[in-house]
Amino acid sequence: MAKKAEEVKKNKIIEILRKEYPIEKLLLGVLGAIVLILGIYLIEGKVLEIRYTDLWIFNSSTKILIFSIFVVLIGAVAFVLAVYPFFVPSFAEMKKVSWPTKNIIVNHSLRVFGFILLIAFFFVLVDWPLSEIFGWINKLGN
Repeated sequence: MAKKAEEVKKNKIIEILRKEYPIEKLLLGVLGAIVLILGIYLIEGKVLEIRYTDLWIFNSSTKILIFSIFVVLIGAVAFVLAVYPFFVPSFAEMKKVSWPTKNIIVNHSLRVFGFILLIAFFFVLVDWPLSEIFGWINKLGN
């Protein structure tokens, strides 16, 4: 009887730990970003620095750098773990997309660059006489 009550308690604890709360991903992302920024500041050493202490982990600059890199990695992993679930549905959708062929991409790219060149040529043609006119007006004002 005592074993069953203990198993029920363990199951409830595991159930609580496995339950996803809506704010936990956001909190993990924010904290991951903060830890990532702090790690970068530690590596940079201008805004935030660890001074040499008697602790074995901070008694040389190499150990401080290794610790800083470790902090950056923890922040990056936490941020990726928080952001990754938002992109999972898009992976399935990307498999459903019908991608254009190489010929279509080349055709559309040439059209876009041609239009850009045409517009640029138009602005050069418009700018040339206008700059002369405004230069003449500027000379009259002086």
